[in-house]
Amino acid sequence: MIGVVVGLLCATTWACGSILIRDLSRKLDPFTLNAPRALVGGLTMLIVALATGRTQYSSVNTEQLFFLLASVGVGGGIGDTFYVRSLTRIGVSRAFPVASIYPAITLILAIVFLREQPSLTVVLGLGLVVGGILLIGRRKTMDLATRAIDSAGLGFALIAAVAWALSYTLLGPGMEGLDSIMVASFRTPALALVLFGIVAMRGTFPKLKALTRRDWVILIVGGIIGWGLGSLLFLLSVTLLGPTRAAILTSTSPLFALPMSVVFLKEEVNRLVLVGTAITVLGVILVA
Repeated sequence: MIGVVVGLLCATTWACGSILIRDLSRKLDPFTLNAPRALVGGLTMLIVALATGRTQYSSVNTEQLFFLLASVGVGGGIGDTFYVRSLTRIGVSRAFPVASIYPAITLILAIVFLREQPSLTVVLGLGLVVGGILLIGRRKTMDLATRAIDSAGLGFALIAAVAWALSYTLLGPGMEGLDSIMVASFRTPALALVLFGIVAMRGTFPKLKALTRRDWVILIVGGIIGWGLGSLLFLLSVTLLGPTRAAILTSTSPLFALPMSVVFLKEEVNRLVLVGTAITVLGVILVA
């Protein structure tokens, strides 16, 4: 039960982070936006690790270090890159549903490589959670109404889903016997380096200079919540639940973003969103 709470708290922190940077997402692309957030979150976790004495870095063997850093590169580098590319080609209405199947792919990878044996209720819960999230994320207007289906764009979204699923799977053996705070204190800064490398290749550093003081405050707070606390809870959920259940539960962040967007952003809720919420909650109950 503790693992389930941790997974849902992780989804909540990611939802809070998304709400905080809603306006900034219109000014910056995802990589330029997330690079400083990941850096702030990583430095926060490093300070926490030093303050609490969670600095047993020598306990991380070479194999675990490979898995932990590979999960960062695959998920944060490859996955996010291809997802952004899919958005530019086919829009949210098609990219989001395809990429959202990553918990199902995680299940397949965990069965094949980690020899997991999920129960029938977990499989049913997975289907309900994925279906509910798709309904919650559904847009009122389909942005592909006048656009031909782009097979490359769909392929990019699928690659993103596979990369995110592989990232979860790699974390399973990487986290065995390790302290979550200690791992977050070097894994999140490593992710920041990956993101800043992408920003450098894209040449978007000047956009950061144009941000106001208020924008930077939002970036810092969002980084501490989403990439600091969120990363810690993410790693802890994988440790407590395993890759499959962690992927399912942490994928519910749109469920928690919904009431926040209604209260703080004054967004409207339609019938499909309410149905999707009910289905997702039922799926979470089965997974738990």
